[in-house]
Amino acid sequence: MPLAGRFALAAALFSNAGQTFFIGLFGTEFRTAFELSEVMLGAWFGAVTLTSGLLMFWLGAIADWLPLRRAVALALSVLGCGALLLGVAQETPMLLAGLFLVRLGGQGLTGHLAVVAAARYTLHRRGRAVAMATYGNIIGEAMFPPLVALALGHTGWQTVWLFAAGLIFAMGIPLLRALAQPLSGPGPQLSAPAERAGAGRLTRADLFRSPVFPRVLSITLVPPCVITAIFLHQGTLAGLLGWTMTAVASGFVVYAGCSALFAFGGGRLVDLFGARALLRFSLVPAGIGILGLSLLHPAVSLWLLFAGLGMSAGLNAIIGGAIWAELYGSAQLGMIRGVTISLMVLSTAIGPPVLGLLFARDVSLLAMGAGYMTWALLVPMLVMPGINARKA
Repeated sequence: MPLAGRFALAAALFSNAGQTFFIGLFGTEFRTAFELSEVMLGAWFGAVTLTSGLLMFWLGAIADWLPLRRAVALALSVLGCGALLLGVAQETPMLLAGLFLVRLGGQGLTGHLAVVAAARYTLHRRGRAVAMATYGNIIGEAMFPPLVALALGHTGWQTVWLFAAGLIFAMGIPLLRALAQPLSGPGPQLSAPAERAGAGRLTRADLFRSPVFPRVLSITLVPPCVITAIFLHQGTLAGLLGWTMTAVASGFVVYAGCSALFAFGGGRLVDLFGARALLRFSLVPAGIGILGLSLLHPAVSLWLLFAGLGMSAGLNAIIGGAIWAELYGSAQLGMIRGVTISLMVLSTAIGPPVLGLLFARDVSLLAMGAGYMTWALLVPMLVMPGINARKA
């Protein structure tokens, strides 16, 4: 494994403390301790996610002007302080401050540094190194839900957050600083690409003026939005369908396995057929899983839901890394990826309050599933004819 791949794997693993699936494991406890409804919890979570995501538009540059070992120490310090705040929170403002810091330090800065380091400090095995960041998140999604469920059966939820803070400060910072030590400077570089030679430099305004960019986003932004919402409201779904939280935690193992499998297989399919071909079908597995909630026995629908979400997540991760190179070339992938990440954060901020509102309005699971599946089948079919690389 490349040195940068080891760093990316470890950084992504620690970033899981700020990921939605991890925070969602405490959703019921948050609502009970701070007397919050599903709508209020979703709204507050959406607000802190949106704020931290918008700050990443500027703070992401620390990967460029700080040495990696210092940048990751700063990122993990923010994450650790957020976990500490959650561990001692007595009032809603402390809860919100803690959620903001774990989102900014975990999903934001630490996850960002994992991907940037993998891409910057690896040349010939760059794809393998970047994949390590994905697998760090997948391992966390498989490992942490059962561990948290077990811990919550023996101790209070705030003790779990205090333990996480201690782990981050005592183990995470020293380990990642050590792994980052050999990774310095601008890293190995390929010669300037020529895909867009003579075409001029793209600006962010050019992206939004292009008819292609929003069409692709109408597909690629859907999985993170929907998965974030479902993960945060997993406790509500469990209550509606009679799932135990232990069974839900086991579902995350299925999700992680399917995500890893389809990310691996999706990479091969992209090489064979191109990301645009795969884009047509990427939303369907999640649609089948969501529709199954109202049509199948709850014991079966749980596994189908997590499997379908994992399949779409794995495909979307590969598509999101390849589609922009097919459409615009590789010269400005960093800028394009930065724009899409910001928009993804917006989508994940919108998802939880919308789903919370649907639950509050007693919208049926059948209606939700049918609505998603309609989008999954019709939108790619309608927008794909307009996605042509030469017209991008």
